[in-house]
Amino acid sequence: MQTDQYGRTILPERGAPKKKRGRARLVVLAVIAVAAAGVGIYYARAARDSQPAGTNADVVRATWSLDKNRPFLGTPAQDWAEGEAAIRLPEPVATGGFTAAQVGAALGKVKEFLVAGRVNRQVLTGADVEPLLAPLAPGSRDRLRAELGEAEVWPDAYATKLAPGFRLLPVEPKISGTVRVEPGEERDELLIRTNLVFSYAFDIDDASQATTPLDVVTGARWDLDFVYRDGKEWAAKDRGLDTPFGQGFSYSIACGPMEQGLLAPAYSDRTMTTAGGTAKRPPEYFDPAAPIPTESNC
Repeated sequence: MQTDQYGRTILPERGAPKKKRGRARLVVLAVIAVAAAGVGIYYARAARDSQPAGTNADVVRATWSLDKNRPFLGTPAQDWAEGEAAIRLPEPVATGGFTAAQVGAALGKVKEFLVAGRVNRQVLTGADVEPLLAPLAPGSRDRLRAELGEAEVWPDAYATKLAPGFRLLPVEPKISGTVRVEPGEERDELLIRTNLVFSYAFDIDDASQATTPLDVVTGARWDLDFVYRDGKEWAAKDRGLDTPFGQGFSYSIACGPMEQGLLAPAYSDRTMTTAGGTAKRPPEYFDPAAPIPTESNC
């Protein structure tokens, strides 16, 4: 793990007084040294303050300890909105043959699917998948129900599922990103693009096992596209929201469970490395606008 360090040398603007060169010069240099040190401290503090939140969230610090009431503190997600309200939809406007009202209805279905799959505790724990299926068109609903029932590896592009033996703290996930609407490829199709990062805070029995904020806080990035269909040209079973497609990336997680499509905190599995061996810092992995890494970090 590498961290950046910044140092600056501040040169005095004025030289030492000319008279009393011997003893006075030593005093002046001492004053200049103290002043330069003070300026150095100021700039070092300014450099730290200007860093994005969570820049050092993976760095072990003796002064840090987990606050279960504020588990996101010190992570890139600390200032994000939380829960369902954090998934902000654009103002619906007429798009590609769909009226503003129809666009609003489609956006509502997409949000219902996202909330079910990323926020609803019943779905996250695997207790009930019906909330995930409810927003879909009848045909898509039947296909996804069958896929979830037959899958050996959990299809986490549709919904987050916690690994057995792990639980979340009683706080809502933090969420950041965007949702936008475009005309679909086919007639009577609407394309809704979502670019969102979901951050979860896990509970831990022995808080001493958590040595950094990211030991218990994970990030799951999903760039998913939804197609919404309406119109007489489509069969009744296909009218509505289809299952999404796209790509994703998880950071600060346990690698073993992730191979099964399941989410668990990093403290339980220390085999995760920085993706691709790069020197990226945590905020880059939590940034929905950054490119998704192409290499695995497990």
